[in-house]
Amino acid sequence: GSVLADYKDDIGYTRLYDEQGLNTPDGRGVRVTQAEAETGTAAAYMPDAADPQFTDKTITDMTNMNPAVSGHATSVGRRFYGNSSSIAPAIDTVNAYNAGYWLGGNYLRATDGRFQPLELTDRVANHSWIGNDPDNTVDLDVVKRVDWVVERDEFIQAVGVKNNTSTNSPLLSAAFNVLSVGASDGVHGRSTVALEAPYVGGRVRPELVAPFSATSSSTPVIAAAAALLVDVGHERPWLSTDPAATSTTNRSGNVIYNADRSEVVKAVLMAGADRVTDNTTNPDPATPANITDYRADPANRSTNGLDIRYGAGQLNIYNSYHMLAAGEQNSAEDAGSGAVGPYGFDYDPHFGGAGRRGGSNMTGSYTFSTGTSPAMLTATLAWNVDVADGSLNSFPGAATLHDLDLRLYEQTSSTPVLVATSASTIDNTENIWIELGAGRDYLLQVVPKAGQETFEWDYALAWQLLDLIDTD
Repeated sequence: GSVLADYKDDIGYTRLYDEQGLNTPDGRGVRVTQAEAETGTAAAYMPDAADPQFTDKTITDMTNMNPAVSGHATSVGRRFYGNSSSIAPAIDTVNAYNAGYWLGGNYLRATDGRFQPLELTDRVANHSWIGNDPDNTVDLDVVKRVDWVVERDEFIQAVGVKNNTSTNSPLLSAAFNVLSVGASDGVHGRSTVALEAPYVGGRVRPELVAPFSATSSSTPVIAAAAALLVDVGHERPWLSTDPAATSTTNRSGNVIYNADRSEVVKAVLMAGADRVTDNTTNPDPATPANITDYRADPANRSTNGLDIRYGAGQLNIYNSYHMLAAGEQNSAEDAGSGAVGPYGFDYDPHFGGAGRRGGSNMTGSYTFSTGTSPAMLTATLAWNVDVADGSLNSFPGAATLHDLDLRLYEQTSSTPVLVATSASTIDNTENIWIELGAGRDYLLQVVPKAGQETFEWDYALAWQLLDLIDTD
């Protein structure tokens, strides 16, 4: 119990609960998937439904192999949706799968390229397993299908990376649109393996970490955080204000508001993460418990503004909640003032310069000022890779990565001065983490990278501006 309480302290949940009390979001109404690698001779992949943490929850065996109980699945389930061990304890409907069958006919249908993945009403999935196929074309088909369901159905996928520092296995962290998860001690797989463009090697993995010594434990905590945020975004439709579209509907008929879209959840989780940590516990005394040198060494700096070891850093659900709860704040180009508060997000459904109504905007502009103290800006731009729909009985899988950049200008003088930029050519997030001077005016801008054809696509931007106050 004390260990569970401490991890909630470390990820900002205790602070959120102390502030919100009984109004703390809890994942209520969010249906989830848990896919587990089969272990043992009795095909164990199911969590133990009799575990006290799962009282009043419906856990359905979707693979239906009459399996033995899996200790690993039970441990993962406790952190994902346990009654007191999860930060989303009100999740009560769980579809459980043997991961191999989830990849095949149970859901993803990667073993038969003719068909699209099946429809589900689930909104968040957890994958505390890794893998690869001897045939890279199979791996490629799998990750494209995963990316497609995230984009088409807004079905958020939290995926673990391996538990050593070699290059990651392709399944499932080679996918673009997932939330790839590591451990705060940095002992986990790094980067992506090369498959086929745009699924190239060297992309940043993991994107988030949590304070555990194994990625199987970290991943369900990120999945639970995603479910908590989906709960917030869905139950508060007034948070979504884009003038062109405030919601969409997936294949199962779920209404998804801008505030609970996959790109928005990813952006607020990454922008809210702690780049420096002060954890209360160390699960493995042989390894560092804290992030202390984020991007300090140039060798650890990625071109999309992250640290190649920790991604965006350690989950801080307090920060992420407040960015989402601050509501959508539209760019100057999308009928907004462009002026934004210290916390917030925006979702732009039509961006890139090509559109059905005479052209979408090619710039997203957001302005803000610092106060009497210096401030730390953390901003994340996130968008999904575009995987072709095909038809119900055809899945072509052609993937396109549109290329966006994130720029920060100081506007205090008459001539704007570029002070920071994030401009990867291979990733689908751009990130800025920078200390800003007091009493200055700034412009944060989303732009397509020059040289590519115009397109129409969507993005999410999330940010927080925290005053740095000397309390010495």
